[in-house]
Amino acid sequence: MSRVDSLLDEGLERGLFAGVAAGIAGPGGVILETYRGAARVEPREAPVEPGTLWDLASLTKPLAGAHLALSLVDAGALELVSPVSRFADVFRKTRFDGVTIGHLLTHTSGMADWFPCYVRGEGRAAYLRTLSEVDPDGPPGRKTNYSCLGYLVLASIVESVSAQPLDGFFRERVSDPLGLADDLLFLPGDASPALRGRAAGGERDDATERALVAARKLRYVGFRSGVVNGEVNDGNAARRAAGVSLNAGLFGTLRAVLAAGRAWLPGNARTLAEGTLVDATRDHTPGLGEPRGLGWQLATAENAGGEALGKGAFGHTGFTGTSLFVDPETQCVFGLLTNRLHPLRTPDLAQPNQGAQPGEMNDFRRRFHDAARSLVES
Repeated sequence: MSRVDSLLDEGLERGLFAGVAAGIAGPGGVILETYRGAARVEPREAPVEPGTLWDLASLTKPLAGAHLALSLVDAGALELVSPVSRFADVFRKTRFDGVTIGHLLTHTSGMADWFPCYVRGEGRAAYLRTLSEVDPDGPPGRKTNYSCLGYLVLASIVESVSAQPLDGFFRERVSDPLGLADDLLFLPGDASPALRGRAAGGERDDATERALVAARKLRYVGFRSGVVNGEVNDGNAARRAAGVSLNAGLFGTLRAVLAAGRAWLPGNARTLAEGTLVDATRDHTPGLGEPRGLGWQLATAENAGGEALGKGAFGHTGFTGTSLFVDPETQCVFGLLTNRLHPLRTPDLAQPNQGAQPGEMNDFRRRFHDAARSLVES
């Protein structure tokens, strides 16, 4: 048994997640692919399998958000310096008038990290109005401040410029060219009963969103009941356009996520220009508090990347317990997909799986990269 397998078993025993899929892909193909635990424990138990579709949460930001925006840049339809007010009238003559596409991609827009937009109305138009009214944390370009709201704005802009819904545009520009149409997609629950049956279980009763809304002393009556299945956990993504967004919403299998990660390695350009890939994965935020590329977080010892990854590595994490890191030094991609919210993340004495908290999960990711790197070098 490898160090990776032992680590995954430890995570299951500690109740950090109900199920997990982990893999490493190198220049010659898949080095490791392993599956453990339950994809769902409610309403009917199902094991983790190679075909399990995981809610990728914020992995959607680089894999769909940055990818689609940069495909429009490659096509000459969008520029990183373009102001968001050019594409959405509600941002004109507001405190967000100086925010650009580049600011959104690098999390330097000054927009707040999160707000439950749905409490002020659901759907694309209502979201745009709300996003233009939420108080910013500061002016654009001054510091990095991870913002889901920025990628909600980006979703509207990409739809406007591409003149089609995000799910169709993603299929056209990313999943179809990579041969991943049934394994990296939005809305698996709507696509077919078969795809819904492959989805890993989500959180019960919108528990996290309920707590966050209550903490802000806001009110919302549309929370879901029961465990979500084939639907995005993220409340803002779920209610913006029935689950299609760029802050979250993408689902994928382990193999598909690894393949999508390899498409960002130098020399592997298939859907974006080679120069675009290189630019997207360099540091665009020196001196602004956190190294960020276009959609990607640059790996450091302090964040989820850890010390095992090489200089120039980049990646992203997802709130549901997912992560993907790409290491140009070894030409390897490391994927860790879990359902840490399922069926409940919050402590519940009657529930054996209480789920990893964010700090625990990042520590687990660093340990995974360390074990995986040793396997690559063996």
